[in-house]
Amino acid sequence: MTDSSLNLIRVLLLIGALFLVVLGVVVGGVGLLVGVLGPADRLMPMVIISLSFLTLSGGLGAAMAWQLWQALQGRGSRPFQPKGIGALVLILIAALVVGQLILAFDLLPGWTFPPLYLVAALVPPWIILSLIGRRLAPPTRWRDVVFQLSSGALLSTSLAFVVELAALLTVSFLMFSAVTIRPGGAKLLQALAQALQQSAWLEDPDRLISLVRMPVVVATASFLVVGVVPVVEEALKTIGTGLWIHRRPGMSEAFMWGVCNGAGFAMAEGLFNSVNALPLWTPVAVLRIGAALMHCFTGGITALAWHSGVVRRRWGRAAGLYLASVGLHGLWNAVAVAMTLFSLSMGGAGDVVP
Repeated sequence: MTDSSLNLIRVLLLIGALFLVVLGVVVGGVGLLVGVLGPADRLMPMVIISLSFLTLSGGLGAAMAWQLWQALQGRGSRPFQPKGIGALVLILIAALVVGQLILAFDLLPGWTFPPLYLVAALVPPWIILSLIGRRLAPPTRWRDVVFQLSSGALLSTSLAFVVELAALLTVSFLMFSAVTIRPGGAKLLQALAQALQQSAWLEDPDRLISLVRMPVVVATASFLVVGVVPVVEEALKTIGTGLWIHRRPGMSEAFMWGVCNGAGFAMAEGLFNSVNALPLWTPVAVLRIGAALMHCFTGGITALAWHSGVVRRRWGRAAGLYLASVGLHGLWNAVAVAMTLFSLSMGGAGDVVP
């Protein structure tokens, strides 16, 4: 690739990065305004979602724009050797403790809690990324870290959401079709649809728990979460590594790229997947630390699969590494599903339909 072609690509990417900045500021700003002017009980979720979008789109877009501008000026990038990891650990612990106190004592949570929520979602993946980056030799450049982190947080999560949504709709259609052809299945679905339209039924925890514990629902959710999700996410999470693998990086550098992809993916998940779990925020935030570690590790393994296949032409080894990352991801999800089912089994259960 000639220098002029490379610079043209950089200019196009710079325009895209600046668009992400504008998009993050506009959408995040409008969301904050809607949250402030809307119902009081929706203030905190709206502020959290708006700040999360602003951080991912605006923050990562600005970081990419800066790196691309530096590259266009012919300036190199420093080695990725982050400092202050100990201070970040203390900040994370303080955010978890103070955040739980704010929620427990209702200390203006709509205004005081969202920044702590962001800290708890963003800091663990960054700590993991920093610890690994400081120990790899030769070190990865900051520029590559920014691009791969952004790819995992923005590109991979968007593609995974679309594919997983399509899988959910397909499996749900097949599930309802299977229930319909069973004796009495059509009447059961009709009664369930009528029940879901009743606010009193929806507000009954026992009935909702009984719905979730239905064998067909458990089997479908387990198939999606333990089977489909790991296959999809491990295939798409390291797409940034795949786009840059033509540079033929070494094994350690490829592994680091995958860790960056996983860290970005974990950041996006941590920001948006925990909004509906605010009453149990502290245990969920702690579990997200484990999820971040899983995403970083499996991302590194899948990146090694890219390296084995494309760089070393060992496609059998590449397939084995990919399957290993899928297996580890599936095992983590299986534990999460088992814990959820166990917690539901400790509660009461009513009839599925009134």
